[in-house]
Amino acid sequence: MKRKLALLLVAAMCVGLYGCSSKETESTETETTTESTENESSTTASEDVDYNAADYVTLGEYKNLDITITGDYSTDEEALNDYIDDLLADADYVKDDSQTEVLSDSIVNVDYTGILDGEAFDGGSATDQTLDVANNSSVEGTTYIDGFTSGLVGAKVGETVDCNVTFPEDYSATNLAGKEVIFRFTINYICKAGVSREELTDDYVKENYDCDTVDDFYTKCQSDLEAEVSDQKSSDIRSAVVEQVIANATISGYPDAVVEQRYEAYIASYTERYGDYDTFESAVTSTYGITMDEFKEEVVATIKSNLDTEMVFGVVADTEGITLDEEGFETYCQSLMTKYGLSSKDDLFGSYGTSAKDGERYIRRIYVCNQAVEYCIDNVGNVNISEGE
Repeated sequence: MKRKLALLLVAAMCVGLYGCSSKETESTETETTTESTENESSTTASEDVDYNAADYVTLGEYKNLDITITGDYSTDEEALNDYIDDLLADADYVKDDSQTEVLSDSIVNVDYTGILDGEAFDGGSATDQTLDVANNSSVEGTTYIDGFTSGLVGAKVGETVDCNVTFPEDYSATNLAGKEVIFRFTINYICKAGVSREELTDDYVKENYDCDTVDDFYTKCQSDLEAEVSDQKSSDIRSAVVEQVIANATISGYPDAVVEQRYEAYIASYTERYGDYDTFESAVTSTYGITMDEFKEEVVATIKSNLDTEMVFGVVADTEGITLDEEGFETYCQSLMTKYGLSSKDDLFGSYGTSAKDGERYIRRIYVCNQAVEYCIDNVGNVNISEGE
């Protein structure tokens, strides 16, 4: 229940301090490691209610902090070799032009469309899928309904073949349960197992990694590794600073009107997006197995957690005279639009509040909070590194 509910809370709350709160970062990671199809940007943060953060926050130390981060930030030869091994392991199967016909034990890359009563049905189509024919599964291990891949045997690369499949009577999608459908496959190519680091050749890296030689591939991997490690280290420092500044502060309470309005805004957003449920309450109780009181307790706790960051760094900004610069704010908005696939600032602002005006005010506040975080990072004292496990 907690895992499922976490997804619901993420949808409500992840539009807060973008790149600012360590707690928010955890929420974002939860979402991106699940197969959620929810559009983050369509959830509303709240109507932007004015409040004075200094009424609720007394700052502790926020400059010259002594912080510790835990991680492996090595980019030496051993780390590079491990990085390349992991990269090659992620590409277990690669195109093999020498194979032209699907066998019973082939690994094959396909596009497919599911057809019910002559029409493509929702959720039944996909492209660039690599299937394990023998195990009736994806190469990642996701299993399919019986017979899904059996009709591929004997098909040739470039051909389109139809496979007749019957969904189980107890299939979760009631519109498909017990139904006979056609899956129409296009055979893109047949795969072979990838290579190990010791087996790399110029031809292989040229075909699969857009590098002319193995040496070029190693150089590119070294650069990519260094960039990845640098980003991870910066992210860990940021999270540690945010956590420490909040821990050093005293938070005496929360603006009740903000908490209640953000909760109500989330309910409004959810019911608008998931109108197939009779009521919001039935959606919560049937899907997550909790009462509305328990649900509200979870959501309010997340709202307050986000407010901890928002209020504390709002007070830091006021204390240090950090104000909004329009050029930087424009860049920030563009980054959010790219992140959430939005085409205009009106769409962006409207996604962060009950109106575009409220959303813009909210995002302006969050941008200044982010600037305050950057100030604390720039004025950190010692950064100690613990390698951990």
